[in-house]
Amino acid sequence: MFDEVLKRALADVDGALCVLLAGLDGVVVAAAVVDGSPSPDLMAASMADLFRRADAAHRDAGLVTPMELASGGIEGRAVLRAVTSDYVLVAALEGSGSLGHMRFALRKAADALQPELA
Repeated sequence: MFDEVLKRALADVDGALCVLLAGLDGVVVAAAVVDGSPSPDLMAASMADLFRRADAAHRDAGLVTPMELASGGIEGRAVLRAVTSDYVLVAALEGSGSLGHMRFALRKAADALQPELA
């Protein structure tokens, strides 16, 4: 089921390079990738670490835990979406990829995966 949901998100967004489900420990649970995409293992480890740090910064500032985080520039972007308190979706986009479409695709994917991970 995980692979099907991730492949759908990857196919739905032009410019998507990879979509993966990872634990907040940085370990890949499942991944959908296209040729030339960043390493899923490297993406999971580095982006999960970034998400944990963003969560700590939010708590330090008295804010609620983030559900989503996006970073990047002209050459490419990364988008993260919390599924549960232990799992996150991570997507990599080419610079021409639609950030808004990927955010929506990850929200749909998170809704589909959450019951399986709760």
